[in-house]
Amino acid sequence: MKSRLVLPLLLAVLLGASSAALARDGRRDLAPEDRREIRQQMRDHWRQEQGFRDDDRRGRSMEPDERRRLRDDMREHRGRSDDRGRRGGRRD
Repeated sequence: MKSRLVLPLLLAVLLGASSAALARDGRRDLAPEDRREIRQQMRDHWRQEQGFRDDDRRGRSMEPDERRRLRDDMREHRGRSDDRGRRGGRRD
């Protein structure tokens, strides 16, 4: 009984390992210069994304006047929930 289970499992593992090795060889088709260029582009893209996220966290992506206008628009959209009580947060 155990031998019946071991053989298909072993076969699946061998097929998985061989397909992973074949897929890895596909990346080697690129010239070293191309791989370097792609890696550099990926790094630049990652740094740019991180910069956008950092700006958003710090609130520096908007000018103070624009931030104030947006805050006022959001308050207006909520229908002046100040009258109905606050859920928490800062009071301006």
